[in-house]
Amino acid sequence: MRGVVAVWVFLAGLLLAFPGQADRAGAGQDAEARARELARLRAEIRSVQTRLDAQRSRKSREEDALRRIDRAIGDSGRGLRDTRRRIRELREDVSRIEATLARERENLSAQRNGLVAGLRAAYVMGRQQQIKLLLNQERPDAIGRVMVYHAYFARAHARRMAAIRVAMRRLEGLRDRRRSRLQRLAVLAREQNGQLRQLEAQKRRRAEVVKALQAQLEREGGQLRRLQADEERLADLLRSLRDLLADIPADANLDAPFPSRRGTLVWPASGKLAARFGDRRPGAGRWQGVLIAAPEGGEVRAVAQGRVAFADWMRGFGLLLIIDHGDGYMSLYGYNQSLYKEVGEWVDTGEVVATLGASGGQSRSGLYFELRHKGRPVDPAKWCRGRPLRADARDAGFDPGLPGYGMVGTAKTGRGPYRLARLSPGR
Repeated sequence: MRGVVAVWVFLAGLLLAFPGQADRAGAGQDAEARARELARLRAEIRSVQTRLDAQRSRKSREEDALRRIDRAIGDSGRGLRDTRRRIRELREDVSRIEATLARERENLSAQRNGLVAGLRAAYVMGRQQQIKLLLNQERPDAIGRVMVYHAYFARAHARRMAAIRVAMRRLEGLRDRRRSRLQRLAVLAREQNGQLRQLEAQKRRRAEVVKALQAQLEREGGQLRRLQADEERLADLLRSLRDLLADIPADANLDAPFPSRRGTLVWPASGKLAARFGDRRPGAGRWQGVLIAAPEGGEVRAVAQGRVAFADWMRGFGLLLIIDHGDGYMSLYGYNQSLYKEVGEWVDTGEVVATLGASGGQSRSGLYFELRHKGRPVDPAKWCRGRPLRADARDAGFDPGLPGYGMVGTAKTGRGPYRLARLSPGR
């Protein structure tokens, strides 16, 4: 562990600006060193996950299936996001090409109009005009001037013809670019449709697995013990991460120390507050975070700058992202559909780190959000300003049974009736 800490001290120093005198070879060695140490950190965190897995008494077939499906949905979601990004970029490129085409068409039209006007003038003058001027002895001083005009007209005509040829070549090139982009868009649209069908099939499979898990728990019971075990495992994970990342100096470019941002953080997602910190959870203690009910696929943003300490599936929390903000503070984002960051990556305030989902067996989509200081949960409402939206989740149909699966039973928490999950989380 001390070795990992020392390595991260070295890595944090490398993240600062390098002196201008560093040569190219030295920069390459530094990049390789950073990559090696980042890989080592990720290996350490994977070993923590392996140890936590080993502590579990057993894993049911349904729990394993749910974990695999949630991860597959996460991969599909990332692929779909990338496809949509490429489609958006191509459409923007096509729009720029269309605008350029319109300008080039106007330019070509103006060039052609000028050419037509010149040709008409030449026709009116006629080829005999120059001979008449040469034979005209009344004003010999005008002859030279008129001949210069004719030469100027000829050169202008040649320039217009050359400009028209260039404009036509540009138009043809733009049309080729547009045709290529539109063909690529068609390919990506088919790819996106395939990804959407795959995603929907995975979600249907997940619903079947959740139903099987519900039946299993109804047969075996032990919901409360499972929920408590999940919370203990999360606490163990946080302790391990805190020890692993301890004594690492804060990045020099952080906006401000996390404690100074109390009451100013922006909520990580827009939605309806379905459950609040400290509310009683029927049969399973109290809520240690908040539930934000929101449609699947919405953006989850980091509440502050920090480094990703965990990004993987965890029983009871689904696809879970944990960000270390320094000074013993961490933020947790659960139930995600897809995770966009990996362990060791630095994130900025407001950066998109995940998408809203229902992983971990939830029956409705949303975000489970926690803030912790030295492993102890703190009320996010005291750190975030305002509310995500309205503090009423009944219209959203969200199931605030953290951590849990399915949608079984009804209970009152003092803030209205909610559908409660009675299924145990599974890794």
